[in-house]
Amino acid sequence: MRFIKRNKIIILALSMMLLMISGCGSSSPDNNAKKEPVDINVYVPEGLPAITMAKLMKDKPEIAAGYNVTYTVEKTSDSLVAKVLNEEADIAVVPSTLPAQAANKGLDYKLAATAGWGSLYVISSEDIKDLASVKGKEIYTIGKGLTPDVVLRYVLSQNSVDPDKDVTLTYLNGATELAPAFISGKAKVAVVPEPMLSQILSKKPETKIVASLNDQWKEKQSSNYGYPQSSLIIKGKVAKEHKAFVDSFLKEYEKSIAFANEKPEELGQYSEDLGLTLSKALAPKVMERANINYVAIDKSKDDYAKYYDVIMKFAPKSIGGKIPDEGLYMQK
Repeated sequence: MRFIKRNKIIILALSMMLLMISGCGSSSPDNNAKKEPVDINVYVPEGLPAITMAKLMKDKPEIAAGYNVTYTVEKTSDSLVAKVLNEEADIAVVPSTLPAQAANKGLDYKLAATAGWGSLYVISSEDIKDLASVKGKEIYTIGKGLTPDVVLRYVLSQNSVDPDKDVTLTYLNGATELAPAFISGKAKVAVVPEPMLSQILSKKPETKIVASLNDQWKEKQSSNYGYPQSSLIIKGKVAKEHKAFVDSFLKEYEKSIAFANEKPEELGQYSEDLGLTLSKALAPKVMERANINYVAIDKSKDDYAKYYDVIMKFAPKSIGGKIPDEGLYMQK
């Protein structure tokens, strides 16, 4: 009897322990609570930078489980800059001066990759054979103190043309003003980006392409790619705390750029579906000169070093007065 009673006590004790263990498991908030999805806000400006993101915006692939990605196309550069400087953007494609400017303001954004290289071209309605022949001409351009202006000034100086003495630079308020000025004949020489160049050529086919500023840069700087015109930046906190997501996003972004280059007609349809300015009819021609090319930052640091060095010589205020240190670049 003592043996049976003892066994009952042991069994009862074991049962109570199991109940306590299972009870603790079922009542634990950590076991039952579902993680809230992480919201990631991606911003791109209208134009070629938006084209680099077209496949992602249209197809909306799942980057990683548990993340909600929202894509927004900003119509003006001012609104895009505001999203970054106010730290509303988790990921953004921006002019390559902005990462340095943000860093010099103490904002924690990491430069992750180059999205697009130079897509600016010097065009003329006159018989101008090369850049050395623009002496004495009036050149219409945009972005005083910004990349179009800086690159033009640098390239002119490398072709024995003093941008302050040998030519007259006339600045318009935005790229959309360049095409009407050139097509109307008001501007005889202009610096225009793609896809505007293809639009001009479709309406004024006799237009002469005097030079690609990117090709000139590659030659003068011994660069494989040219100058970084647009860059992909990621908020430092996101890069650090959500590394698996970021790695997956970068792979999908690279695929989006490959798609843009490999399937221009389909890209044009995507663009029209998304309400972007690139038309299906012009997409193949635009992509011939767009210089969209994904290059991870570990392979393009030297290009940024050269670019920021030139910026410091011609327009240091555009990046905040100094070249940021290595902390600007995202680490793998």
